[in-house]
Amino acid sequence: MITLSYEKMGDSVTCIDDELPFEIPDSWAWARLENCCQKEIKRGKSPKYAEKSNVLVFAQKCNTKYDGINMDLALYLDESTLSKYPDDEYMLELDTVINSTGTGTLGRVGVYRDSDNHQKLSVVADSHVTVIRAYKAINAMYCYYFLKTYQHELEKIGEGSTNQKELKPLTLKSLIVSIPPYTEQKRIVEHITTTFAIFDLVYCIVIFF
Repeated sequence: MITLSYEKMGDSVTCIDDELPFEIPDSWAWARLENCCQKEIKRGKSPKYAEKSNVLVFAQKCNTKYDGINMDLALYLDESTLSKYPDDEYMLELDTVINSTGTGTLGRVGVYRDSDNHQKLSVVADSHVTVIRAYKAINAMYCYYFLKTYQHELEKIGEGSTNQKELKPLTLKSLIVSIPPYTEQKRIVEHITTTFAIFDLVYCIVIFF
């Protein structure tokens, strides 16, 4: 029996089978990324910097290639501009961050943790970074791992000239995400976390000996 997948937008109903990358179990569902997020998918603001303040700016350089998030690279925001930043602009634990401009950094996916923020200051994203904040019904780390698997694709779908390519929010909003039941999301995250921990342990043993 062939089952087709449809998407309804307003009064329009469209078959989206051609967009689906793989088959999923009956208990799973497909959703656009924008419908998985409690915060609008958009870039941060172009910041005005200060020598010192109580707010850090998360720039694309903070989302490093090999070492994950490095908040020691963050600069300080001029607090005279704070009125430009509504509450949802401040980064939260387990926000997924995607570098949205720049040759060599475009499409890089990372996950922000409060433990990365050694100064324990508030953090806002700059205009070269897009923040993805999933609904609580979606495990934040599942969202991160899903997007991380698509990093190489995200690197390719930037628009613009070679040196000025950007990953537009609209492109990210339209991505299709496979959503398992929440208990299955947790199981997948736990399995990935355990696997990475084993890899790290083996690597340390190899280096030691």
